[in-house]
Amino acid sequence: MTEANSLPLQGRAALITGGSRGIGKGIALAMAEAGADVMINFLSDEASARETAGEIRALGRKAMIFRADVADSDAVKAMVGAAVEGLGKVDILVCNAGIIRRDSHVYEADLEEFREVIENHVMGAFNCVQAVLPVMRQQPRGDIQLISSTNARMLPLGLTSYNVAKAGVEVMGRVLSKEEREHGIRVNVIGPTTTETDMATGLLKRYGFSSFREVDPYLPFGRIAQPRDTGNLCAFLASEAGEHISGQIIYVDGSQDRKPTQEFFSSAVEQRSGI
Repeated sequence: MTEANSLPLQGRAALITGGSRGIGKGIALAMAEAGADVMINFLSDEASARETAGEIRALGRKAMIFRADVADSDAVKAMVGAAVEGLGKVDILVCNAGIIRRDSHVYEADLEEFREVIENHVMGAFNCVQAVLPVMRQQPRGDIQLISSTNARMLPLGLTSYNVAKAGVEVMGRVLSKEEREHGIRVNVIGPTTTETDMATGLLKRYGFSSFREVDPYLPFGRIAQPRDTGNLCAFLASEAGEHISGQIIYVDGSQDRKPTQEFFSSAVEQRSGI
């Protein structure tokens, strides 16, 4: 176990939405390794949520899981209440939960799928932030991190609703950082690039590739991004070392636009009925 004096988030409590697997799991584990207790929000994959919670407890941290649809404001309020009761507080919120649906271009996008994606990403983040602010404002410091995507900057074709939703999340984060500064709450937006998750690997295999390097031979630093890359940044921003960083949009992309990788996944998603 890590020595206590090297735990910059010891004594803090984090709520991670969509934290059971993928990027969310990477964030949850990074927070726990830095000393934070963690509540993992999930919607459908309870087994993965329990597995991640077990890994957090093995690090000596408290871990809770809570099933809730972030687009349901009442469910989100209940989740925050349970986190406060179980962990004593919530002073770190990471809005990571997200979905992708097939929707090609604006002209031919399915209205219900478009609405579902916006509800999940934009209203989901709004619901979580609004529910946690009354708790966070009572504490000396709060950290809110909204997970966006390099899609909000690159706008790959075939992901209309996802691109629009992530752009909305970025604007929300910038506005929120100004609104909550006087309450000691830092707000930042993190935009991961294509990351090696179960979903991404599944799409890779589905379309006949054995590695990400086949899709993009010029990966930054010779590898695809990992969930921990985003998690490490989240933990840093919530630490004392990141206390003067707020209102920023930070892309975890290896300094390069990953155009071949983005185009592959946008094309793959466009051909599917939904993810």
